[in-house]
Amino acid sequence: MTITAIICAFGDQPYLADAVTALQASRAVDPDIIVVDNGSPQAKDLTGVTVLDPGRNTGFAGGCNLAARAAQGQTLVFVNSDALVDPDCLAHLQRAAAEGDLVGATILLADGSGVNSWGNPVHLLGFSWAGGYGQPETAAADGNVASVSGAVFAVRRDVYWELGGMDEQYFAYGEDVDLSLRTLLAGRAVRVIPQALARHHYDFSRNPNKMYLLERNRLITVLTTYRGGTLLALAPLAVAAEGAIALRSAREGWWREKVAGWRWLAGHRRYLRQRRNRIQGTRRCDDADLLAHLSVDLDPPSRFGMSVPPAYRRLIVGYWNAVGARIARVAGGGKQPRL
Repeated sequence: MTITAIICAFGDQPYLADAVTALQASRAVDPDIIVVDNGSPQAKDLTGVTVLDPGRNTGFAGGCNLAARAAQGQTLVFVNSDALVDPDCLAHLQRAAAEGDLVGATILLADGSGVNSWGNPVHLLGFSWAGGYGQPETAAADGNVASVSGAVFAVRRDVYWELGGMDEQYFAYGEDVDLSLRTLLAGRAVRVIPQALARHHYDFSRNPNKMYLLERNRLITVLTTYRGGTLLALAPLAVAAEGAIALRSAREGWWREKVAGWRWLAGHRRYLRQRRNRIQGTRRCDDADLLAHLSVDLDPPSRFGMSVPPAYRRLIVGYWNAVGARIARVAGGGKQPRL
């Protein structure tokens, strides 16, 4: 079975050549490598790969779809431009993806300080963070997760298009969560493979445009993924969360971007309706099955600037267990915290 590795490159990419070299050093597979040049000077200097130049910045989602259409491999592996796969990583991912699952690598921090992500938790409200961050590599285990990390993951090409590919409206950020949830709704598994290792030059950063896209895309996912009853059950939590995030955005200087996200959603109601109809019309499992993979507790590491006071966490969990799950008719749905 052939395999295609896909990288999107935008702006200054100091590790791009290293990422390509690591892919070329793969054992047991001989991937063809496609780099989408969304505007990176380093992409123009690459050799031994196919470089696609769309003539504009298509974003991560658009670039991945562009490369997937040109791919020859039966398995697609998506690799960040600053992620270095170990020699056996692609072979492990290819074997696991052959079953039709969405499979992610175990992502280690390139500086050797531990795990970057062994699969990402996803909260009921769409928040997601790097699972296992800072844990030792030896703690990684095989298993189902809510979302793969977008740094390195694989899927069969036919399954990717069956799922609809990436939603190009997202442009950047949150595509891994969206694709993972749509995979779960399709009745397929989302897994992380501990033997498939990659080392990531991870740099968590926050800027107004990133926060705009993260928040806007999170709301797109929430508004179009769940059934109506679940949205109704989540409404009090969602309203409270929007108020808290708005206050935080004002303190941190990205209030205008948060409001711009609301305006974008209001101005793209037709897109949201069409996307929602498409997802709801093709799903193969109910929300109870989906929510079993998601987190009720909102407890991201403080490293990501999303820490939630314990009292608020208890309120979220208490509301969902006592009221929300019953309204949604998914009693017991969601991973329960240890508070």
